[in-house]
Amino acid sequence: MTLTREEIEKKWDRSPSWTRDEWISEVIFNQPVKNVPWIGKYVKDEKTGHEYVLPCYSTNISAAWTVLNKTIEMGMEINVGFYQKWDCALDYHGTQWNEQADTAPEAICKTALLAVLGL
Repeated sequence: MTLTREEIEKKWDRSPSWTRDEWISEVIFNQPVKNVPWIGKYVKDEKTGHEYVLPCYSTNISAAWTVLNKTIEMGMEINVGFYQKWDCALDYHGTQWNEQADTAPEAICKTALLAVLGL
């Protein structure tokens, strides 16, 4: 089932940060999340084979920066700024995505998610 942009925005707005982080891991990094009982959520780097704790992409600026780096690797141009709210714009071959949020990590992750999904 393919979600519309509006459905994705609603899902994003209603989801806790860890659900958003799982979504980012799966869609942007193509890394499925594994839930390890009593320990937490892990992802596996397919290149190295290492497993590590799911990064807090949507709440931690260092983790969100890795999302930006991934979009740059995909060929996107980025612009992040602040005026009353945090703003992230991604441009890919003339198509632009732009989202605002209260925090920079959230603006970055939501914009990247929509861009990678092509919405």
